[in-house]
Amino acid sequence: MEKKNVHEGHRGRMREDFRVRGFGGWQDHQVLEYLLQWCKPRVDTNETAHDLINACGGFANVFKADKAQLTGVYKVGENTAEYIHMLGEFIHYYNSVRFNTNRYVLDTDSVMEYMSDLFDGAEREYCYMICLNKRKEVIHCTCICEGGFDSLNIDISKLIRIAVKSDAACIVLAHNHPSGVAKPSDTDIVTTRAISNCLAPADIKVWDHIIVAGGKCASMRAQTGGWENSGLIYTKEN
Repeated sequence: MEKKNVHEGHRGRMREDFRVRGFGGWQDHQVLEYLLQWCKPRVDTNETAHDLINACGGFANVFKADKAQLTGVYKVGENTAEYIHMLGEFIHYYNSVRFNTNRYVLDTDSVMEYMSDLFDGAEREYCYMICLNKRKEVIHCTCICEGGFDSLNIDISKLIRIAVKSDAACIVLAHNHPSGVAKPSDTDIVTTRAISNCLAPADIKVWDHIIVAGGKCASMRAQTGGWENSGLIYTKEN
């Protein structure tokens, strides 16, 4: 009796999954496996993805590795190494354009524009953090957590580690309300207060918390009448 190939149709399933939800919920090796499929159309790329991540010491490091290190991995030839190197250069270029701190200075209006496209079509809640320097220039932007349809469970310790590592002077939080109501809930305000209190010893301020809903953005800072009224521990900036 002929043994069934358990991997049959695997690529097709991955492409359909990507079409439906992008890389949401994927593990690092799955993302790299999928990317490698475009330059290795007739090879099982799952094992290669694992080997690359292990050899380079992590997913992100794969795209920082030089070609010699890449080709030292089994089944990674010159063309594949060139492809991975190109992706790494693209990531660097993209970030330099999008987060160019020489021209991207945030104020209440621009931060809303900056964040709004991140939540387009999102059916679950997500929370992002933008780290800023003293001149309100973007240092780093990252998704802190993904929640359910109407709730988030923010890992405050993770948030603090990222903010401190980024050497942020202040941060802007942003999360979406799939319900369509662009108004901070009592829980949103309490959580923001807790984050502010935890960041205070590191001398990092929460500059604003943006609520995104129904294609619109609302500033918690503006809606609560200033940080004094929302219970945060520092005074309102002009």
